[in-house]
Amino acid sequence: MKNWIIASAALLAAGQARADEAPLTFVTTADLHARTAAAPPTRWAFTVVDARTRVEFEENHIAGAISCPATQTAALLPRLVKDKSRQLIFYCNGPKCTKSQKAARVAISLGYRKVLEYNEGLPAWGKASLPVAGNPMPPAEMASVSPEDLRTRMEAGKGPAVIDVRDAVEFASVRVAGTVNIPLDELENRAREVPAGEVVVMDHSGSQALIAGRVLQKTGRRGVSRLEGGLLAWQQKGLPVEEKALAERR
Repeated sequence: MKNWIIASAALLAAGQARADEAPLTFVTTADLHARTAAAPPTRWAFTVVDARTRVEFEENHIAGAISCPATQTAALLPRLVKDKSRQLIFYCNGPKCTKSQKAARVAISLGYRKVLEYNEGLPAWGKASLPVAGNPMPPAEMASVSPEDLRTRMEAGKGPAVIDVRDAVEFASVRVAGTVNIPLDELENRAREVPAGEVVVMDHSGSQALIAGRVLQKTGRRGVSRLEGGLLAWQQKGLPVEEKALAERR
């Protein structure tokens, strides 16, 4: 019996590894538009899944899509889509955003058999002026700061408070030293934790920071800046980060 349990666990792990490594099939903007325009959402033979945060979904999303944040896919998707033979199309904030890829791979590991990724994501959909839904907050006036300028100020001990609005798993994996993690979906309820004075918001590639600025403006904060290009731009400039192994040793 013990050997059978070990063998089963090994097979499950191997299956998860294959799901993580398997190439995903992409759908283009033109193809997704053709599919969604052919019938109302209630008659679609597929489900469009927004893998971004709840706040981003409420702000703006592809009309007819459902919200299933990437960090909650394993628990939430089986409740939202019970038929594992139904086709799923995941999207997020475009090629620089990894949430749709992560969520799609989780779906495959859960046994969903028809999983696609709309890699071009919401930016391409919006650029094509295709149908969206949501309840946008008033735009926020946000200055931007370059990775180099922020690094210089932080090294001099004169840097602003830096709030990283990525999810907790992403933050634990890699982060800029000295930053504070308040995930975007928690930001409004935890706004009191944002220090007084100058604040810079950062995310993965820049899109979430704009919404974070709107959330903070809604709570009464002004003068919030954003890191240009997010953590991705910071890393592309060769600036230092803390990775999980290093952080765990501290």
